[in-house]
Amino acid sequence: MGILLGGIRVEILSLMLARIIYTINWFNIASIFYLIALDFREDIAMLGIISASFLIGVGLFQVPAGIIAAKYGLRNMAIYGIMIASTAALVTGLVSGTMQITILRFLIGIGMACFFGPSVMLVSKYLGKESEGLGIGLLNSAHALGGIVGLFGWVVLAEALGWRASLILSGGLGIATAIMLSRALLKEEVKVSEEFRIKISDISKTIFNKSLIILGFTLLGFQAGSSMILTFSVFYFVDHLNIHPVDAGLIASLSLIVALVSSPLFGKIYDKIGNAKKLLFISGIVSAISIVGLATDSLYIIIISVVITGLFLSAGFVIVYAKAKEINKSQSQYQTLAVSYVNGLSLFGVFWIPVLFSIVANRAGYEIAWLLGGVTMIFLVLPVLKLK
Repeated sequence: MGILLGGIRVEILSLMLARIIYTINWFNIASIFYLIALDFREDIAMLGIISASFLIGVGLFQVPAGIIAAKYGLRNMAIYGIMIASTAALVTGLVSGTMQITILRFLIGIGMACFFGPSVMLVSKYLGKESEGLGIGLLNSAHALGGIVGLFGWVVLAEALGWRASLILSGGLGIATAIMLSRALLKEEVKVSEEFRIKISDISKTIFNKSLIILGFTLLGFQAGSSMILTFSVFYFVDHLNIHPVDAGLIASLSLIVALVSSPLFGKIYDKIGNAKKLLFISGIVSAISIVGLATDSLYIIIISVVITGLFLSAGFVIVYAKAKEINKSQSQYQTLAVSYVNGLSLFGVFWIPVLFSIVANRAGYEIAWLLGGVTMIFLVLPVLKLK
């Protein structure tokens, strides 16, 4: 067993801290893009392209990362993933144009793909079989906390230090967490298997598993909702509603503040009742309806919509990951692949959402963009009704 710190294993704490910094580097570009746009004379269309590049990277490399982790170990993949993503995040602060940012965001996505699946498996291993949903909920809470800091804290930081310095700082913090993971994670629990051989037939069983495909498309709906809220809300509040950037970051982060508390709660609920289909369907529909609330000009309705969306989006992510891991229990070496595969389907499939949203917002207005976003999400979560 690992060392306990305040009753929690230090390995779990290190993974949660790494997940927090990982998420800061995920969301901080969206929160400070208004400053980047001023420097490079860009608009919301470029934010859509940069976001799509990141999502393609993080989605496309989920499956390769899951396969490599099965052979070379969860620990190694988690450490290398954080190091790749953080180094690219640091270099983003040194660019001379938005095309360079687009390429670097693709590389950040690759690194995050390498970290995600192994982190889910490791935290579940350290907590034990009876608390898998709770473990994923804790990671999702860390994701929410990182998002809060990335969306709100990085606005304040970028206003004070400049957007370049803020990105160099977040990249440096990520590199530090990679070093921390190399010291904290137990080598003896994640040994590379010399006897294990990767088999195409075993991989195919995961890739063509009907339940995992359904979960992937269902998660695509939740990713679409999350992408719209967390990518465009700050810019929308500043550009369309003329809200001060700091206040805009705070309002946008409300969805993550709610998720910080609700994620472990939904993890425990799933551990007890296990009805993934019902929980995911309800969460998806409520989230989609709430997103439509952002189409109004009423700040009160917008705030309520952001809060409700955050609550039910967090349920969707936790339950999908827990269910995906459970489906591949008979192939323990490929449980990481199952989780990564589901995540990859959703992330790679959602890359077009930021592009489409930015095009609609530019040509028809933000109200239509949010309305179509909510309707799109409803259609995307409907496949969950076929889940066994």
